[in-house]
Amino acid sequence: MSPTEIEIEMTEPSSPSATGSTKAADGARDVLFEGDEGLLPAEVRNTLARLLSTRFVDGVRNPAWWARVQRHEDILRSRLNDVYLELVLDRRHEVAFTQQVELGEDVPVLLRKDKPLSLPAAILLLHLRQEYDRGAVEGRDVVVDHADLLDHLEVWKNVDDQNPATFRKRCEAAITTVREKGILVLLTAERYRISGVIHALLTAEKVDAMTAAFEEMAENGAEPAARAADPREDD
Repeated sequence: MSPTEIEIEMTEPSSPSATGSTKAADGARDVLFEGDEGLLPAEVRNTLARLLSTRFVDGVRNPAWWARVQRHEDILRSRLNDVYLELVLDRRHEVAFTQQVELGEDVPVLLRKDKPLSLPAAILLLHLRQEYDRGAVEGRDVVVDHADLLDHLEVWKNVDDQNPATFRKRCEAAITTVREKGILVLLTAERYRISGVIHALLTAEKVDAMTAAFEEMAENGAEPAARAADPREDD
């Protein structure tokens, strides 16, 4: 499995009402700042900026943004294609995301590569994908407890070959990483909802490859196989 990467920065862009939008004299377009030559309305620009800055829109978490993506899908797709990006809409899971178009060395790459995940974070991602799929079959949101995530990772302590205190710190860091990337949505201090982003992030092919690699690790007690299943998102 080729190395992949995750780059999901869930930042909050300004809302259309906060842009100071004013209409041009002929009412043909929004003029948002002095010297503005942009042709897109403010709402479309904000949605485009959202996709470029966060790469993912979670429709359950942000239904207003999801509605905007669907409303302006054609123009968003066109503008993203202009910079060699594709817009992907997973309507079933209410997720929209961008991915890099691969056209060869002469085409600039806009989406930067991220660092590989740690072993605990990779294991946690696979677990969350499996839990999300179970919830999808039953037609419900999946809520997980912080303590349960730590218990799941505890099984891999011997494979990771770290002392207990160090391993616990790595597990806590893995949960923080997944939270910061928008995959775990905080509900209370110790409970999270798994975002549909996880389904778009880990395709069925990646899940199969990761599962096989982790099964090999469990049997052999060795870490190197994890690198073959590194779940960073393909750009």
